[in-house]
Amino acid sequence: MAEKGFRLPGSGYEELLNIILAYGTRDGASNPGDVGKLDPAHQASATRNNAFLTGIGVLEGGEKKLVTDRGRALARSLWRGTPEEARRQWREVVSTDEFLQNIVSAVKLRNGMSRAALLAYIANAARVPRNNPTMSGAAAVVEILKASGLLREDEGRLVASFGEPPVPDDDLLPEDSPGTPDGELHISVSPADSPRPDAPAEVSESIQPDAARGPEARVVIQVQVRCTADEVEELGPKLRKLLKDISGPLA
Repeated sequence: MAEKGFRLPGSGYEELLNIILAYGTRDGASNPGDVGKLDPAHQASATRNNAFLTGIGVLEGGEKKLVTDRGRALARSLWRGTPEEARRQWREVVSTDEFLQNIVSAVKLRNGMSRAALLAYIANAARVPRNNPTMSGAAAVVEILKASGLLREDEGRLVASFGEPPVPDDDLLPEDSPGTPDGELHISVSPADSPRPDAPAEVSESIQPDAARGPEARVVIQVQVRCTADEVEELGPKLRKLLKDISGPLA
């Protein structure tokens, strides 16, 4: 990190969102959006956040700040987009900022951190004193990383996450779905914040009677594999063995 440190947000997360929305939704798509046109209330708040928003690519320019295409896309996703669109736009922001990426890595390496510990870590990493404005800005960073899906709450701790939502039960293919052959195996591999090599596969099965041939077992199996990124290469042999074990005749 640079010796000068990182410029944290100058306000809380909600106020930061209001500033982004004011910047990015004010003008037409062809106009970059002159921040100087904002009302005095937003201007005062913007002054405290300009350095941060410029650093993460939402604003650009010197004394006269303009909204970037990335900033406008983020604002639109926050204003009218779906939660998934907003998450994707925040991820785009995080993916180009080394400081924010390092925060996620720090949480990952520690297998999670308490909120207080993470706020203190962010302040130290940014090389700023721990006062109320600083901790408010650190809290805004945490909320940004949560909004991006890269951090999540887990039993009172913040843990790193790849933002993959769990598969709900109603997403399992129904037994009579067209094009779903009997005994078809669906495998979904998603990296996890901590390895769970002993986690059992989740299997859903049902029996659907056939009027012509009598009762016949019809099984739809969905396997979710939780692993770290380093373990992905080792999955091939394990999955092949799993396929071989379950592809035999049903008892």
